[in-house]
Amino acid sequence: MNVPGLYVSMSDTPDLEFPVLIGDIGGTNARFQIIEQRNGDVIEFDPVRTADFDSLEQSISHSVLSSTKLQPRSAVIAAAGPITSDGLNLTNCHWNIIPDQFLRLATFEQLVLMNDFEAQALALPYLGNTDGVILGDGGALGSNATKAVLGPGTGLGVGLLVRAAGKWIPVAGEGGHVDLGPRNPREAQIWQHLETLEGRVSAEQAVCGDGLVNLYRACCAADGVKPGLQTPAEISIAAMQTDNEQAEEALSLFCTTLGRIAGDLALTSMAMGGVYISGGIAQKILPYLKSSDFRSNFEDKAPHGELMQQIATLIVTHPLPALLGLAAFANAPQTFLIDLSHRNWQRDV
Repeated sequence: MNVPGLYVSMSDTPDLEFPVLIGDIGGTNARFQIIEQRNGDVIEFDPVRTADFDSLEQSISHSVLSSTKLQPRSAVIAAAGPITSDGLNLTNCHWNIIPDQFLRLATFEQLVLMNDFEAQALALPYLGNTDGVILGDGGALGSNATKAVLGPGTGLGVGLLVRAAGKWIPVAGEGGHVDLGPRNPREAQIWQHLETLEGRVSAEQAVCGDGLVNLYRACCAADGVKPGLQTPAEISIAAMQTDNEQAEEALSLFCTTLGRIAGDLALTSMAMGGVYISGGIAQKILPYLKSSDFRSNFEDKAPHGELMQQIATLIVTHPLPALLGLAAFANAPQTFLIDLSHRNWQRDV
């Protein structure tokens, strides 16, 4: 497919020219690194607030290219949003990534686009016990079995990493939008007060930042109490540090539901290589999460309780797992099997 100024490469294993810029673009922040040469040193840059810039190109020019003499020739960018033949429109950010426009920036010759949870999945083989906190007594994380990642943040991201033909295959999904229901009378009482989306409650409406707020308001409504807390941070702090009953119940239900969804994902994909919980929320509530019933609800999948006990769950504490995954791909793309049709753009020279 030819378009003015560039062409789309159909190669599954691009031979990236170094230096390579890698970027993880979220709804609030963008993070960048430059890899000088294959398996070489990595230069880190301060996080960028997406609201401070009109475009990806503007943010890179201001925050990256002006801070180094290195001239990156390739870029591998992961972002939350659908990738089409025209580029990528971010779901929770005003930026649009338009390859033709990007490849006019500085010395870039190639742009590879990925989904943000593809990047998270790429990192999983390189995360060890020191990169997180294991909950429960499940099996080994280091096996070549299927691995799953679940990330409550602005939304609820889901991804898989499957091993086949000696390569790792990342699979980006939309598991955050599966149906969610109550399992006991108290939950049924709370559920009727949850804000719905077109008449249904999905996992993301309970297990993400706004989901915690949704749970808290529903707990207040069920108890006939006026909600006094507004943000996920206020609710989680109140739950962990005060005697606010509704905040504590909301956070407890958040952990319970996260465990159930993680267990569902493990069963659906047979993720015997482990389930990884990423994102800032899990790290911030880690002390509470460790003492919660997350793991017991993860395992409570009759008739397969014994099977679930064999699957490890790791709360990821590595600061930049998506960039770790992108770096692994940039350094050794042949390790992975990824269909990059309409996602591997090169300057037409």
